[in-house]
Amino acid sequence: MTKHDTWVKLKPNSPYEPILDLFPDGMIPMRDPFALERVTTSDGDVVALWIIDMERLSSFQAQALAQIIAIHHNTDPLEVAQEAVSIGGFAINNEWVESMKCWCEGFERGRELADFLETSPPQGTREGTTAFWEFHQSQHDRWIEGNQEPRPINSIEDIHPSLRTPELERLINMHQVESAIAQGGYSVLDVLTGRAMVDSLNIIDPENSYSLVGYDDEFEDDEIYEDN
Repeated sequence: MTKHDTWVKLKPNSPYEPILDLFPDGMIPMRDPFALERVTTSDGDVVALWIIDMERLSSFQAQALAQIIAIHHNTDPLEVAQEAVSIGGFAINNEWVESMKCWCEGFERGRELADFLETSPPQGTREGTTAFWEFHQSQHDRWIEGNQEPRPINSIEDIHPSLRTPELERLINMHQVESAIAQGGYSVLDVLTGRAMVDSLNIIDPENSYSLVGYDDEFEDDEIYEDN
């Protein structure tokens, strides 16, 4: 099973608000980076559902979810928990989701969704419905039951154009810098003086040249501690 990396923030006054303190920053881990599942109500309305990722829930979080859903639907928490296990997670109506964040897997699958929406027959038609369920099955086969691994994100170019934002580009650049520093074996002094940052910028942005203002290349670290 692929390790999922999507989190969502719910809208204010959602049925889950009483238990959100159990989740860091109020973010709930999700199996999919979009509302993949569909159910039809007794009125014939089609509802899009997100599925909470059971693998990333603590026992306290799972119990709280079962209890709050049971209260909302006037049923037994044990029945809610059993149903969640049978379908692979607790379901949340798409109408309660305010925002989402993810990383490699989420963006890879987001790219697939964007490509699907650009090329599939219109939704609401028989052909569109058939295409959606084929897409749905493919997602399950590869990302949910399967072990497909997402491509790494090395730059904003690895993100589908429809998903790119200036904020996302800044986050990716910062992630690149942090990764380069972490892998560079720099000393505390290198980090404090900015040498690690400059080296990292030169690695991730080779088209430009970065250097410390007034930095002497011949300067040795141990000269700082030289006795007078």
